[in-house]
Amino acid sequence: MHMLVVLVLGLGSVAPPPDAAVPAGEIALSIERDWQTSGDRTTLCRVRATNHGPRSWAGRSIAFEARALSGAMVVARERGRFGLVLEPYGSLETLIAFEGRFDRFEVVSIRGSRDRSPRDGRTPGGRKGRKPRG
Repeated sequence: MHMLVVLVLGLGSVAPPPDAAVPAGEIALSIERDWQTSGDRTTLCRVRATNHGPRSWAGRSIAFEARALSGAMVVARERGRFGLVLEPYGSLETLIAFEGRFDRFEVVSIRGSRDRSPRDGRTPGGRKGRKPRG
């Protein structure tokens, strides 16, 4: 009985926590226009994360950048994350909105980045930075 407890505890420590970095290839991202809810001035898209691995992942650890395309040129970008937990061999969806009407899209992973622009004048802690004296 004691050996079984040690074995179970040992196996539990092998799996990474849900917040660990997502390895490349284990999670696939896809994007498609949501034809039922897009309007004249905005385009809504469904971004899907599909887990091809045996581990669960925290949705907030899966960050992405969705891009609207015109020809080969990127004309709009939006960033987002998922919620909940991405279960083994499961999938999660979220909606992302583009200002304007678009028909072609791509989505890429942006592991380890922030959702907001680095030019928004805030420090990573969320407070406004001070002007340097001088």
